[in-house]
Amino acid sequence: MVDIVDRSEWGARAPTSTTETDWSARTEFVVHYSAGPPDQSPKDIQRHHMDSNGWSDIGYNFLVDTEGTAYEGRGWLVVGAHATGHNTSGIGVCFIGGDSDTTSAAKNTIRALYHEANRKAGRTLTARGHRDVGSTSCPGDSLHQWVADGLPEQ
Repeated sequence: MVDIVDRSEWGARAPTSTTETDWSARTEFVVHYSAGPPDQSPKDIQRHHMDSNGWSDIGYNFLVDTEGTAYEGRGWLVVGAHATGHNTSGIGVCFIGGDSDTTSAAKNTIRALYHEANRKAGRTLTARGHRDVGSTSCPGDSLHQWVADGLPEQ
């Protein structure tokens, strides 16, 4: 089990709409990075996604900072806006920062979220980096390699 800061605790805005899915549709766990400074807050990212991108909410299901704190984005069963063609099948988890900002604490929390997702799904989901499902350099080289290596404990 991983402790997750819920939306009300980090001051999330209400989504303008939501679409829910169920565990049978979840087949993958997609790791991203924000590619911004590691001091971005989930609120900063939500503001950008809603106000600049015109999305209904923050795009990710969860976010993780350099300290290893997990934040609820859309949550486990709300369809995200993080990887075109993989938003229903994939749980999108975003590391807040760039490739050189990754920490053992952040990786261990992402790994814990992955294991919790597998537990909730009742099966093993496929772990992927964003670049594995879209034309992007996300989640950076080192984070992508860690995902490709099976999210080993740090």
